[in-house]
Amino acid sequence: MTGAGTGTDEQLLSVDGLRTHVRTEGETIRAVDGVSFDVDSGETVCLVGESGSGKSVTCESLTGIVPQPPAEIIDGSICFDGHQLADLSESDLCQVRGDRIAHVFQNPQSALDPVYTVGNQIGEAITLHRDIGSDEAHKRAIELLRRVGIPRAEERVDDYPHEFSGGMRQRVAIAIALAPDPDLVIADEPTTAVDVTVQARLIKLFRKLTNGGLSILLVTHDLRVVASLADRVLVMYGGTIVERGPVEHLFDNPAHPYTRALFESYEGLARGEHSVRGEIPADGCRFRQECPHAIEACAGDDQPEFHPIGGRQSHRASCVYYAPERNPVPIIEDDRENSLAETEAETGGGDDG
Repeated sequence: MTGAGTGTDEQLLSVDGLRTHVRTEGETIRAVDGVSFDVDSGETVCLVGESGSGKSVTCESLTGIVPQPPAEIIDGSICFDGHQLADLSESDLCQVRGDRIAHVFQNPQSALDPVYTVGNQIGEAITLHRDIGSDEAHKRAIELLRRVGIPRAEERVDDYPHEFSGGMRQRVAIAIALAPDPDLVIADEPTTAVDVTVQARLIKLFRKLTNGGLSILLVTHDLRVVASLADRVLVMYGGTIVERGPVEHLFDNPAHPYTRALFESYEGLARGEHSVRGEIPADGCRFRQECPHAIEACAGDDQPEFHPIGGRQSHRASCVYYAPERNPVPIIEDDRENSLAETEAETGGGDDG
């Protein structure tokens, strides 16, 4: 089994069968349960799904920053640039973490130290991984602030985090992540806590970064951000990936019943999140308790196999209805009926006219 990505020679990150469990007093939660994917050089891969689907735990598991305990990475391969991260010592992993793989978190306020200037914090991120002096690090900090769009960077470099707006603090957090020139940035909901204008600027910034060869693994629940940035999309539910594919194919033809429900919950491209309504099974299709099309074949020990959608090997869904011996028409027809009913309700259609 491979990381189920594009399989190109430019593959930077390959994750295979990752499992991270979170142990509490009463139960063991399978937060990440057999996740596999790839990220290529210069590619943006978006990980989408509702809150609690396992997106953040997946990303934190990659570089070992998930709190252990209560979490425990129990299985899986994480191969970065040809090296198995699980085989590295903590000191070697620390060299990769922050240097070649950087994290940007959702809340920049908690990521920035209020008692140090932003210039000091960016400079520390540089000198920690590069053998340069403080003066050179200060110049580099100013360049990075300019790069992420901070006006008057040469003046603002000596300001403290509280002197910046929320959107500006997020840009500073991105500048810190970029300080050591990483190959991969893992960004967890970086556009959630900002307004629409700032969000558009951050999207433009991320586009520039990938054009320069940087790879991005982006966690988001905002489908507008996905449509604007993603090369490929991974849809998560219940700790597993249920659908994967190029962004244009997945948006044109969402296949898995959960992906369709997620898209419907946005009312096009609105801001809301689909929410869990019941207990998630620990085996088989994790969405079967909520799925109106669930059948006996959806249960079982293993997650359903991934099957090509529309004859495209790059677009696959983990759903029994797309197996060669079955027919996905019930899923598609159900969506058409719902769409027709909504249209008639909005227009007052019916037999009374």
